[in-house]
Order: sequence, then structure tokens, then C-alpha cells
Amino acid sequence: MFTRVGSAMALAAALFSGCKLNVLAKRSDGGASGAGTAVVAGKATGSDSSSTTLRGSKVASRTATDIRQVAAEDEDAIAGELPVAAGPAVLSLDDAIETALNQNPDLAAIRQTEGVSEAALGVAQTYPFNPWVQVRTTPYQRTTDGGTGSTFHYVLLQQNVQLAHQQQFREDVACSQLNQVRWNIHNFELLNVAQTARLYLTALYQRGIRDLARSNAELNQQLLQISERQLDAGQITSADVAIVRIDARSTRQQADLAEANYQTALLDLRRQLNIPFDQPLELTGDLSQFRWRSAHDAALSQAGSRSGDSELALGDLHVRDDNALIMRIADGRPDIMAAKADIETAHANYRLANAMRTPDLLIGPFYQRDDFGTVFAGLQAQMDLQVNNSFRPLTRQREAEYRQRSVTWEQLQTRAELEAVATASRYERARQLVEAARPDFTDDLPKELERLEAQFKANEVDVLRIFQGRTSLINNRRAALDLLNELAQATAAFTAASGIPPKALVSEGLGSGQ
Repeated sequence: MFTRVGSAMALAAALFSGCKLNVLAKRSDGGASGAGTAVVAGKATGSDSSSTTLRGSKVASRTATDIRQVAAEDEDAIAGELPVAAGPAVLSLDDAIETALNQNPDLAAIRQTEGVSEAALGVAQTYPFNPWVQVRTTPYQRTTDGGTGSTFHYVLLQQNVQLAHQQQFREDVACSQLNQVRWNIHNFELLNVAQTARLYLTALYQRGIRDLARSNAELNQQLLQISERQLDAGQITSADVAIVRIDARSTRQQADLAEANYQTALLDLRRQLNIPFDQPLELTGDLSQFRWRSAHDAALSQAGSRSGDSELALGDLHVRDDNALIMRIADGRPDIMAAKADIETAHANYRLANAMRTPDLLIGPFYQRDDFGTVFAGLQAQMDLQVNNSFRPLTRQREAEYRQRSVTWEQLQTRAELEAVATASRYERARQLVEAARPDFTDDLPKELERLEAQFKANEVDVLRIFQGRTSLINNRRAALDLLNELAQATAAFTAASGIPPKALVSEGLGSGQ
């Protein structure tokens, strides 16, 4: 007996292990995503006007980056401890976005919710009621006259049958929830792309500030050495040297602070990309070398092309102006689509609650032989009488939830449209300021300061003129960096609000700006 029990337990353990392997392997068919994709869709007019939540193949497809699969024996991986992948040593903006989509730990954890929802859909697609059988027999019996009579027995086989398509509605609920989870994952990917762009461009800005402060500190140190030699030669006073010494000390401290701010920006970017702290990291590009497209052109590029290389115009999309185009694109934002899927879930729950007002039917064949030998065969059915609970309160609750989710979706859509238009306006203002100031952008700041130094060596200018000229040049370069940083931050905000990826807005190189 113990041998049979042990064999049964071993078989059950093997089957359980096989189930775990199948569950882990089922997630290996995802597609790779790029550096973010905007969702372009028209405004929906109601919860039933779009088939975002339907059964089977009409559930929203996933385009997120694959998650590295692990074997069932890897206990650490099953516990959720994903290994940290080494990031590239040199990163462009597109490389940083792709790395974040692949390696960001928060995103990797959120993607696992899809497997849970897929399993929940499988549960919903399984009919919840099994047939049951009832058998009764009385091999021992004695009649009043002392006889034994015939053996009494009966067999009853029944099945619970739902008459109002409850199974269909349960599947609709699970499909809608899976749809919502997938849109939520897309939304986290979009926010991840925007945050990565923000951190990357911030690091470039801090690097520019550091280089500016470092050049200023080095030139001030050279100016101090020159001043000390001129003091020894009796060409300037000790008060002038004291001023130069104080300024050299302060600029050196500013350079140290700028270096610390740049390293902090790199640390923030490393955490976002899940790159080890000991991994060498170098950012390519320069903010002054980026070229930004107009919001109009970027939005049209996301809407697609009419035929071949022919670009779409506003009239082709039946929108009146740029703001309407931005609002049209914002309507397809992943969080808006997730809210719409939530409406479909609430609607399916309402239909399920309404179907529960129809009682289930318990029916099946019946066979009986009594103690007199009489044989009975027939059909037995059973149904609840909905006297105390008619399911009307539950139906009213589901109806109220459906209305609440509809209002939430409408308000979220309105807010998304306003956010998209506001961030597009901020982006365009910053872009125009940068394009207007671009002819003044220059990388020859050290050369300009060297000219002043040469004039100071020749006693053509005094120390105060050196300070004034240097301050003007530094402020001019700092203003240019601040303009570029404002445009960079506006780009990230516009991506998060509209769903237009950074690749459609900004590119590296010296091409002409739009």
C-alpha cells in the first residue's frame, strides 16, 4: 500500500513540475519592441464602438521586448530575481531607450502581470461545473414479515447548466482584463521611454555645464599664475592678485560641484537602465548637435504616409489644425486605451450579473430499483427559486460601476488631450527659441578666453576687463545650454503626454532643423 502511495506522489510531483515548465515557456513568443511607438487612434464615441475587448484573437497584442526565460530549476529566477545585464559602454539616445526597455527592473516586473492575466483567461474559458453522480444501495434490509426483499438502489447523474450565456460573459470579462493589462504595460513602456530620454538629455546638459565650469576654472588658474608673475614684476597690485585668487578658488569649487552634478545624473541614468555602477558608461552626442522636428511634422510622421513616400496632410486626417491633430494622437495613448478596456470589463460584468438573474438548471438522468423490484428510469431537474436573492442589487451595482468607468474614461481622455496640447505648445516655444539662437551657439569659448588672456599678458586690458569679458562669455554659453535643456525637458514631457516617441522628435547630426 505504501509503495502505491509513494508512486502516486512521485507521479503528482512530476506532473506539477511539468506544469511549471509549461507556464514559464509559454511567455517565449513575444516580439521585440523598438525605442517606443505611438498609438494613433481616433476618439471613440462609446464603450461598444470599438472592439478593443473581444474574445480570442481580438485581444490586444503585445509588442513589448521579450523577457529572458528561465528554467523551473532556477529557484532565484523563479523568485523574481532577474540577473543584471551589462549595458554598453557607449550610449546614444536610441541605445539608452532600447536598453531601458530591455533591462529596467520595474518594467521587467510589470511585464510579468501579463502571464497572470493570460492564466486568468484560461480559467475563465474553463466551464466551472463538473457533472456529479450519486449512488445509493441497501444490500441489507428486512421487511416486516421477516423477508429480505429486493436490494434497493438508485443512480443519479446530474450536470449544472447555465441558461443565460454566463460562460460567454465570464470569458468577456477575462479578455477585457487581459486587454487592460497589456495596455497598462504599453503605458509603462511609454513612460519608461520618456523618463529615459529625460535622464539622458539631463546628463548631457550637466556634462555641458561641467565642461563649461572646468574650462573656466582652468583658465582662471592660468590667469592667477600670470597675475602672480606680473605682481613680481611690479606690473599689477597685490589687490588685483587677491581678486584673481578668490575668483580662481570659487570657479574651482563650481567646477567640482558641476562634476558632482554630472555624476549624479549618470547615476540616475544607470539606475534607469539597470547598468552596474562599475560598468564604464559614456554618452555620445551633444545637445547643440541635436536637431528637433516641429510637433506638426512629428505628429504627421506618426499618423503614417498616404502612399509610398507621400506625406499626409491635415486634410487627409480630417482635422482642422495642429492642436486637433495632437489631440487625435493623444486619444490613442495607452492609458486611455487601458481605461477603455476597463469600460469593457465593467460592461461584461454588468451583463454577467444580469445573466445571473436566470437560475441555473441542475438536470440529469435518474435510475432506481426499490425493495419490491420495481424499476424507475427518468429525468430529474432542479432550479433555485429566486425569492430572497433575485440578483437585482448586484445588477444595479454593476450598472453603476459601468457608468462610473465611462465617466472616468471620458475625463481621462479630456485631460490627456489638454496635456498633449499644453506640452506641444511648450515644445514648440522652446524649439523656436533654440532655432533662433542656434547661429550664436559656439564651441570656441576657450579660444575667446585665450584672446583675453593674451591681451592681459600684453597689458592691453586690466583684470576687471578680463572678468567682465569672461563673465559675458560664460553667461552666453550658459544661456545656450539652458535653452537646449528646456527644449530637451519639453521633448520628454511631450513624449509622455502624446505618445510620440523621441525618435520622431529629435535626431543627432548636423541636418537642417525643421
